[in-house]
Amino acid sequence: MVRTLVAILILMSSLHGLAQKFVAKANKTTVGVGERFQISYDLEGGDGKRFVQPTFNGFRLLSGPNTSSNMQWVNGQFSSSQSYSFILLAEKEGEFLIDDATIEVKGQKLSSGPLNIKVIQGRTTNQPQQHPQHAQQAQQSATPDDLSSNLFMKLFLDKKEAYVGEQIIATYKLYINAQVINYANNRPVFNGFYAQDVEIDPNTNMTSEVINGRQFRVATMKKVVLTPQTTGDIEVPPLEMEMAVRVQDQPKGRSIFDQFFGSYRNVKVEVNSNAEKVKIKPLPRNEQPGDFGGAVGKYSLNVKTDRTEVNVNEAVNLTVTIEGKGNIELIAVPEIEFPQDFETYEPKVKQNISINGSGTSGKKTFEYVVIPRYAGDFELEPITMSYFDPQSGKYKRLDSEPVKLHVNRTANSNSSNDVAYMAPKKEDVQILGKDIRFIKQETSELKQHEDSFFGTTGFYALSTLPVAGMGLAVLLISGIRRRDSDLTLVKSRKARSMAKKRLAHATKLINGNDKEFYEEIFKALYGYLSDKFSIPVSELNKETIDEHLKGRGIAESLATELRKALDECEMARFAPGVVRGKPDMLEASASIIEKLEDEA
Repeated sequence: MVRTLVAILILMSSLHGLAQKFVAKANKTTVGVGERFQISYDLEGGDGKRFVQPTFNGFRLLSGPNTSSNMQWVNGQFSSSQSYSFILLAEKEGEFLIDDATIEVKGQKLSSGPLNIKVIQGRTTNQPQQHPQHAQQAQQSATPDDLSSNLFMKLFLDKKEAYVGEQIIATYKLYINAQVINYANNRPVFNGFYAQDVEIDPNTNMTSEVINGRQFRVATMKKVVLTPQTTGDIEVPPLEMEMAVRVQDQPKGRSIFDQFFGSYRNVKVEVNSNAEKVKIKPLPRNEQPGDFGGAVGKYSLNVKTDRTEVNVNEAVNLTVTIEGKGNIELIAVPEIEFPQDFETYEPKVKQNISINGSGTSGKKTFEYVVIPRYAGDFELEPITMSYFDPQSGKYKRLDSEPVKLHVNRTANSNSSNDVAYMAPKKEDVQILGKDIRFIKQETSELKQHEDSFFGTTGFYALSTLPVAGMGLAVLLISGIRRRDSDLTLVKSRKARSMAKKRLAHATKLINGNDKEFYEEIFKALYGYLSDKFSIPVSELNKETIDEHLKGRGIAESLATELRKALDECEMARFAPGVVRGKPDMLEASASIIEKLEDEA
């Protein structure tokens, strides 16, 4: 017993000592102008919080902080470490002092100490480009300390200055020189922008790039079309990702079999891209046309009718098409002055928009139905539209040709009544003539008006109304009691609402403990299946669930999606591993429940 206590005290004192070591490291202290290098801040032992990075004056921050953590037992000795790393670019020659970074461990603030970096003209000696086989060996032997130089992410913008409504393309690229096992990303919130995601597949959209003599695989992880809504300096946020990277253990303390065959482990790494600021300028006010509706981009206008000659009271289709590249969704219905002799309807709006790597493009169509009520020759004024062209920085106007229409008088029309018919619009139609009563020519029998209501049909109808209401209420109450007496049916009916409550509670835990969050998701899915399919909790397992799903005719793709979600919840609760991020898991679980409601 005494020996055990002594061992515990020694272990605690050693862990406390490790927690006090917080150091700054640089892979190069002398770099060339335009050269990238890595700085890492390593905490050995303990659990650090509130990490504060230095300002990096004189350098451009390309990536970071990229965090990694490691815990292991080797020959009965426990060790843990945390690392915060950055990729920097030297921009000008000189000697620079990078300030301390700080972190808190058990309420105590630790400082890393400053770093001196010398930037010289030209580049330092680069490493030769690696052969693919050697690159693979470098990936396998990567350690948590140098993962940030083998795995980082960058944000690229196609422009740093734009007008309100002008589209900006944001691209997040991941540079990989390590063996990535799995990953999950958090969706950035683009405050001040209207964001539209471009569909990409990071697994197939893979290229290669050589940086400082090292070859990287480059994957486009996210591409977004951003339309600024306000003016000023707006920040495009970083993309944050959690990854599982396979690294090779160091030879120290390994068995002869591990030394011969190699021993590997998975390390959890957080990779963050850089953020970028863009300057958003307001649209010019002094030259803005009166009919400007907010369209920004490059557009064309086309107006046509299905025919130019019709008879009175026949419909004509007028189509206005606006096509181009820009914020097409914001284009409003064009104002058209129709003759008062035309009956018009609200236009039917159609849009065909595509979002790709170059921005948003497509067309918006307005289809009008017009009915002339009077014969003659009519000419509609040219239809116009104004928009702002960001390339030229000026407003531009589009004008159509005048629309001419010849309306023929039909044989059924009365020539003596050839006066202009003041047709209202469809939404303005009202019922008229209620105040006119025509002379009634036929004779009818006059009856003496009686004031007594007793004995009339209305009297008897109102007398029986309370009795009928009471009878109906009794039937409704009996039906509700019979329905609620079946507990199985009640549970099945309320399964969806109970699952939503658990998912709502999981939403509150999204920024908290991982285990509690995934446990609540697990309870929501299992509880829903138990209530919906009337499966006792004691019999609830994957085989029973599969059997009930097949019995209800649930699609195999949905059953696979459900099994995957349950497996990931169990992995996150009981075993180390990397699963989908919390927002993705929450959204997937809600989608599974909704699909089961539709198919079950």
